[in-house]
Amino acid sequence: SSTWNREHVWPQSRGVGGGGPDYTDVHHLRPSDANVNSARGNKHFSECGIVEDISECRTPAHLEATGTSADPSSFLPPASVRGDIA
Repeated sequence: SSTWNREHVWPQSRGVGGGGPDYTDVHHLRPSDANVNSARGNKHFSECGIVEDISECRTPAHLEATGTSADPSSFLPPASVRGDIA
């Protein structure tokens, strides 16, 4: 995708408001590819097979995101950026 957006490290649907300091805190925002960000949705960062059955795992999680995997509950970013938000 050629469209970028801001990724809230903690998904808005899990308690970030639509305005104010929690919405604009630059320490919890990352630039992201809009299509890949959409594939993550509000899933927690985690490996596949922790909560869901490993058979539910998709690798890559999105065609534009090599090195990723996802299941219905979790999203694993590429190794090159894992730990950036730990």
